[in-house]
Amino acid sequence: MKEEILLLKIHKALKEGKDYYEATRGNWKINKGRIPYIQYVVGISGGKVGCAFQPSKWEIIEEGSEKGRKRFEGTEAPLEILKKLQKAEEKVMKKFGRGSAVAYITLTEIDNIY
Repeated sequence: MKEEILLLKIHKALKEGKDYYEATRGNWKINKGRIPYIQYVVGISGGKVGCAFQPSKWEIIEEGSEKGRKRFEGTEAPLEILKKLQKAEEKVMKKFGRGSAVAYITLTEIDNIY
């Protein structure tokens, strides 16, 4: 099974006063076909990996201006995962396209850094 990590730029939400969890959990334009493969969701601010969560449930916004966007409920990821991602920050940041707030990386890619 392809295990993916969803990478999200959250600096704007943090500036609005949201905590790491609320800033990271949603609402995002992501491909719903990828949701079953997402093992972790990572919040990135200022080019640094700031937090990582393990989603347990996903929700699709049904109405309003956010319609079609996705958000998750979850818990903090194991510290080991967060530390791995922090060590791999340079590679993680290269996954973002120009101006994009959403990117993906696989656990295998992170593991291959060592």
